[in-house]
This record gives sequence, structure tokens and C-alpha cells, in this order.
Amino acid sequence: MTDVHDEVSTVTVTVNGREIRADPGELLIDACERTGTYIPRFCHHSRMNPVGMCRMCLVEVDAGRGPALQPSCMVPVTDGMSVDTESEATKKAQEGVLEFLLINHPLDCPVCDKGGECPLQDQTMAYGPGETRFVEEKRHFEKPIPISDLVYLDRERCILCDRCTRFADEVAGDPLIHFMDRGNNTQVNTFPDEPFASYFSGNTVQICPVGALTATPYRFKARPWDLEETVSTAWTDSMGSRIAVQSSRNRVLRLLGIDADPVNWGWLSDKERFSF
Repeated sequence: MTDVHDEVSTVTVTVNGREIRADPGELLIDACERTGTYIPRFCHHSRMNPVGMCRMCLVEVDAGRGPALQPSCMVPVTDGMSVDTESEATKKAQEGVLEFLLINHPLDCPVCDKGGECPLQDQTMAYGPGETRFVEEKRHFEKPIPISDLVYLDRERCILCDRCTRFADEVAGDPLIHFMDRGNNTQVNTFPDEPFASYFSGNTVQICPVGALTATPYRFKARPWDLEETVSTAWTDSMGSRIAVQSSRNRVLRLLGIDADPVNWGWLSDKERFSF
């Protein structure tokens, strides 16, 4: 009886020639990842509303009217849908997105705190074109600027993925950081002369896919491969948030939130995150 119910309440999607089952309305990018097919992304976060900002998750989707490139973070699965994440059109689109993102992104990985755990770095190696055709001067901003006592912002590294702004608005309820200006001058920043005075600002550092937002206590302290990690429970209050305690040479250097569905979804207050 259970098997019959499961078959009726799910839809069948073909991904790279393999049939998978997904829940009706489930986003394509989540259904693919859950069944073992990773689609690259920058803006998508499973705990926030999709926006389709970065376009890195473009894949070929055929829902009955022929294949077309669509952002998988915005497309809910439908029965009979056919998806190709490895087609030439998909690869060319992803290469193009990465080339555009790297036009203004500084190549300062050796001195960037995100180096070694950077999705942009990893996906450029895995899906990028390997070289750029851009020879003009990159965009420049003053860097880094302190937007609070705990967070520094490097606008040159920002890829406008909308993660930090969505978190501040949707999760924290403090829309204190947002997009400013237009076109090539678009940047993320706080209101003029107003600090990023949120009790949850450290979460934006953790979910930033590049080194645009960095935490003052961790800046230039270590590389991720030098850290030892221990899963634990936050000790500053009674929430019981799941955390990863990362240390080096017997010294705690940072705390990261772990996505625990019954508890904190990966979010931490600044009181918990910087309590050490």
C-alpha cells in the first residue's frame, strides 16, 4: 500500500537518461541533487526563496515543447520532464556565465579568506572555460570596508548573488544590506552611514559564495585545510543550535552553523557565532 501511495504522490523525471522520482512542486535543482546529480549554483540556497540571479544552474529542460535552457533553481519538476545537465548547450551556457562573473572578479585567491572553500573557485575549475577573452581594466572599489564591527565587505569580489540581501530580509527580518546603483555600478552595501547592525550578520559571511563578506575575528587567521572540525552544540543559550567548531593548534578560530532541520537550519546568532 505504501509503494502505491508513493508512486501516485510523486512525479517521474528523466535526468541525463536516468529516471528519478520527485515530489510535485519540488525545484529541479533540489530533486537532481537529492538523487545524485549536482547542478552548479551560486544564488540558490535551500532555506531561502529562489531568485534565479546567477544563471549558473542553467540546464536543458524538455517539458514537452522541445529542449530549452532554463534555470533549474526556478523550475518545479513536472511529470515526464526530461533534463540534460551535460549537453553542449548546458556546458557552453555555464562557461559563459563564469566568464562574465570573472570579468570584474579580482584574481586574488592567494590572499582571499575564502580560498580553498570558495564555490566560485571550485566551479571555475570544474565548469569554466579555462581562459578569459577580457583584457580591459576591472571594476574597482575601496576595499575592504567595515560595514559593522564584525563584518568586512569587499565589493570587488561580490558576484551579486543576492544571498546576503535575501537572508537579511527573509530570515533575519533586518533588510539592512541591499543592492545599490545600476548596471555595471551595481553593488551590495548598507545604507549610507548606517552599520550592518543585525544580530545575525555572521550568517551572511557563511553563505557568501565568494570572499566578499568576511568576519573580522577570522580574517587572515588560517586556511580551511589547516582546520580541525568538531561537530557540537552551541553553548551560549538554550536553543541547542548545531555548530561546527573549527580550530587550529588547539585554538578555536571560528564557529559555523550546521543545517539541522529540527533546530537552527544552519543559522546562528552573532552571540553564538562569535562567543569564543
